[in-house]
Amino acid sequence: GVILIVYSKGTEAVIEPTVREAIEQYFTTTQCIVYSIVVVVATSLLIGLSEKYGKKYVIFYTGLCSMIAQWTVLGCKCFMSFFRLTVEKGNNQFNQFPDGLFAFAVLLLIIVCAVWSLHYLQQAMRYHDNNKVIPTYYATFTLACIIGAAIVYREFEGASINAIALFTLGALLAGAGVAVISRGRIKKDAEDDGGGLDGMELGSVKALEKQGLVGDDALAGEAASNGDAHDDEAQHDEGLLGDKRKAKVKAGKRGSPEKS
Repeated sequence: GVILIVYSKGTEAVIEPTVREAIEQYFTTTQCIVYSIVVVVATSLLIGLSEKYGKKYVIFYTGLCSMIAQWTVLGCKCFMSFFRLTVEKGNNQFNQFPDGLFAFAVLLLIIVCAVWSLHYLQQAMRYHDNNKVIPTYYATFTLACIIGAAIVYREFEGASINAIALFTLGALLAGAGVAVISRGRIKKDAEDDGGGLDGMELGSVKALEKQGLVGDDALAGEAASNGDAHDDEAQHDEGLLGDKRKAKVKAGKRGSPEKS
């Protein structure tokens, strides 16, 4: 999948906009503004839904993390362009006023979104197994970055149908590969943990019944086992009392000639 993604990009020119070009050609266009509004609304909805359903479904926290983290990628793309133009070509992009403030705003956006997205990724790993979080986050983050770059930087503009098809197929194969590998690990862990109920003591069956893990038949079996154990204990006690009585009778017979 990764090979197809790299091959589909070909040898196209790298986008290196100046601050002025980034503002005019990318971040103030209608499509970028509309996409930003959609992302803000979707992020707000996911924040509310994650509080309610995030502990049960892994997609909410990973989707929210991906929605926020995509701005770190989009911001890094233009910020590194500003940095290269300043360092390598001597065209300082940070001392231009007021355009230079945009470069610092992008840097602030990268830092805030990186820290913010890590918070929700930690929440996903807190409530769900990593074997579920990693492939889900990989797929959602990749998809969000592809869509964001395609809209903001118009990366697929002028691309051939074959290149777009290869890129899409590569992204799908990469995500599917991670999901298959993780699913195999989940099954292996389940097999290693199997048979745990076989070694449980009968006294724990009632606790399992409260959790809905054991049916009435198991409780009936437990009750019967407990009843048999009580019967055996009672018979054992009766046997001990009988032996004591016999011992007293024999002692009385032995002592009677001495009294006479």
